[in-house]
Amino acid sequence: MTTARKKIKKKLSKRKVTTDEARVISVVTVRISDEEKERIDEIMRDLDVKHYSDIMRMAFQMTKLQHLSS
Repeated sequence: MTTARKKIKKKLSKRKVTTDEARVISVVTVRISDEEKERIDEIMRDLDVKHYSDIMRMAFQMTKLQHLSS
């Protein structure tokens, strides 16, 4: 198992950043109820969205727009 991790680490470290600034990625953990998850899954099916992170980005954009219009 440790050798597999080392191989993955090596592969990741060989990537080159193509832009001037390094892209910073953060991981956010959210606790949701079963009902909330079912609703998110339904929205994802309706919008043909594959990743939960895409839904979260959409939600942040919506709240940002609501905040600006208030």
